[in-house]
Amino acid sequence: MTMAKQKSKYDIEKLTELASLTAKLVDEIGDLVKPSVTAMDLENFALEKCQEEGVEPAFLGYEGYKYALCVSVNDEVVHALPTADKVFKVGDVVSVDFGLKLNGYYSDHCRTFPVGKLKPQHQRLLQVGEQAVLNAIKQAKIGNKIGDLSYQMQSTAESADFSVVSTYVGHAIGKKLHESPEIPAIGKPGTGETLQENMVLCIECQVCENSAQLIHDQDGWTTRTVDKGYSVMFEHMVLTTPNGPRILTKLKK
Repeated sequence: MTMAKQKSKYDIEKLTELASLTAKLVDEIGDLVKPSVTAMDLENFALEKCQEEGVEPAFLGYEGYKYALCVSVNDEVVHALPTADKVFKVGDVVSVDFGLKLNGYYSDHCRTFPVGKLKPQHQRLLQVGEQAVLNAIKQAKIGNKIGDLSYQMQSTAESADFSVVSTYVGHAIGKKLHESPEIPAIGKPGTGETLQENMVLCIECQVCENSAQLIHDQDGWTTRTVDKGYSVMFEHMVLTTPNGPRILTKLKK
């Protein structure tokens, strides 16, 4: 990973625009998440939107990945392929991970969407997974430590009797998709790198219904829970400012 730098005013302007577009597109993709729709339907929609908007999908071709989206369903945790045989049904949870590239800048954003009505346990998992990231974002203040964010994600999930994946981490972002510092979802307050003004961070967390022990599919990408428990993922791009953290991937209502 390249070292994170405090972003220039120009960098922030470009990243803010790209993050805003990404949030809009992920929301539109989420509207398509309904019974009988396939993950490939989402992929095709995302590719069409990229073409319309004149942007590139950030994941396509990244380290050999062949799709624009990662679409992880139920026990799939991250990096699951958006294939046509993945047909959504009522009760599923669908994580849509998507990034864009434009003029040398990158974005990265993820939300998990319910398909119809969920079981109470899975509805709670969805709420806790989102809250874990939002609680971490509140700690993305100048002078705080990375561990302050990590602790919030871990404690929010574990206090609700869920588990947090430690294998995959958040990261800074800019002219590379993954920049340092890394932002684990597990950690201790007061530890790690100190946050500075004008850093752009991807704060993310995968929260599992049961165990966070993972296995990898033979496709070389898809990671899922060993015990088949459900998993959700949320990720936001956040700018550190003197007035506190600003979510760049927040939807404009």
